Amino acid sequence: MNSDSFPTIQAILPGRIRGEKIICDCPFCDDTHKHFAYSKKGWYKCVRCNTHGGNLRKLAEMLRLEIGEYVPPRSVERKEPEIARWRLNPWELLRRYKAHPRRITAWQSYKPLTAETIERHRLGYGSLPFQRDDDSWYMSRSQWLIVPLYEDGALVALRGRNTGTRGPKWISATGSNYALWNVENVTPDSICWLTENYVDAAWLMQEHPDWSAVATGGVTNWRTAWAKQMADRRPALVVVALDNDLVGNGGRAHRKQLIRAWKTAHPGIAVPNANGPIIANDLIHNGLKTRLFRWPDNAPEKAGLDWILQGNP
Repeated sequence: MNSDSFPTIQAILPGRIRGEKIICDCPFCDDTHKHFAYSKKGWYKCVRCNTHGGNLRKLAEMLRLEIGEYVPPRSVERKEPEIARWRLNPWELLRRYKAHPRRITAWQSYKPLTAETIERHRLGYGSLPFQRDDDSWYMSRSQWLIVPLYEDGALVALRGRNTGTRGPKWISATGSNYALWNVENVTPDSICWLTENYVDAAWLMQEHPDWSAVATGGVTNWRTAWAKQMADRRPALVVVALDNDLVGNGGRAHRKQLIRAWKTAHPGIAVPNANGPIIANDLIHNGLKTRLFRWPDNAPEKAGLDWILQGNP
């Protein structure tokens, strides 16, 4: 399959053209918000189901298209800046997020956080900076719940939580780098919970001030190097509490049912591995006492830590 075969895939998966990529509905999950993308550069990815991604030959095979290896067209790639412009001097931006008049009410409409918790974790509200294809920058018209991520004392990412019903739940400012949220505040000899959602981690520490908590920001965001960062903080115990699904802690009581549903929806596609045990093994390998959270049998499918925090057994 040479670059001239790209229209074959495009005919099967039409969508919105953005530069060298096409954004459309995912053919493999129930996504209706166009979180699936594929590119003339030879890749595809669904950010909703998280388990699908690879080269276009693999995508073609999954779509039952009889085409060979894909050869991307030659192009002059845009040289990315070493660091996003907003990261060079973010303090005015952070000040505006903190001073927004809807900051507290917007966050409390999402999760029952106190004003003290919102302040402690520097949670903000406002527009996010994005970069256009022509390298110019703009601030989004949408307002987001803002979670700043720090690494070694430097701001490395701005993550935005959507408060509406359209578009992705979470989005990152252009030039953001993933970091393990709140790892710098893990205290020695503490019980530390590792979860997906930043806000659930903050809520957990609000309810249990003696505990620490960190968050990956997504089930597939884990970096092996983060286990070393955790080990350097020397917690007494790490409890890995990803969501109660196949790609989180595994689904436990619902696992067989979830596997059957997966195989029905994705015939011929391997069942995804659970990331909770993978993370736990990384932590254990770095010398940390680690436990995988055992979801109660009555926990619903895809339950997150907020289900426990709401008072469920």
